[in-house]
Amino acid sequence: MPSSPFVSAVLLAAGQSTRMGTGPRKPFLRVEGDTILAWALRSLAQARCVREVIVVASPDQVDEAREEASRAAASAGQPEDWVSAVVAGGSERTDSVHAGAQAVSNTAQVILVHDAARPLVQSARIEQVAERAREHGAALLAVRVSDTIKTSADGTQVSGTLDRSELWAAQTPQAFDARRFLKVLDQARQDGAIATDDAALFERYEGSVTLVEGDRDNIKITTDEDLVHAAAILRGRANQEANRGGARE
Repeated sequence: MPSSPFVSAVLLAAGQSTRMGTGPRKPFLRVEGDTILAWALRSLAQARCVREVIVVASPDQVDEAREEASRAAASAGQPEDWVSAVVAGGSERTDSVHAGAQAVSNTAQVILVHDAARPLVQSARIEQVAERAREHGAALLAVRVSDTIKTSADGTQVSGTLDRSELWAAQTPQAFDARRFLKVLDQARQDGAIATDDAALFERYEGSVTLVEGDRDNIKITTDEDLVHAAAILRGRANQEANRGGARE
């Protein structure tokens, strides 16, 4: 069985919490006793293929993010250099991903981009998407769309209905062959291309992206209600782990 690829994770942690009112920025919001950033790093730490992490933070929070990332990595049992860099992000997602990707190790085989706002991703899914990227060049987690999707040009009248059987909701992490993805990011920067989804850039410049079916628990935290949902998921996982521990005893 082939060994795991050398994966460099670019963790985007520059969220502004604009939908949550006042208070800490999104990466530093707390849920079940720890920050969103710490939970995201813990998830990455559980994936054996992730050899290093580059955290991308808001320019005015690089020092705070560095301190929190160091603490979280240590609590997850990772060596001091596992979080190899904390860099400042840009005004657009593409700028932030480019900044993070420039800091990856030269030995990286796969660059995995993940949103800290999705702190509950399972390690098995991280490893699956990284392996598919090594095999096929690019891969992303996604879930089937369960709602019927309507289109509307003006927001008042329905103009069409999409075929739900072909629709998938993209998640992160999204993973890419390191050499090809760096080339994509450089080309996108030259062209001024902007995307809210990293796989879309790869599709534009390099070709197809492989789907890996994800989990609905891999939620993106954007509202106060999402924080409540995330807390419930974490409590459920803790209870399951406690029950397994009791059964072993």
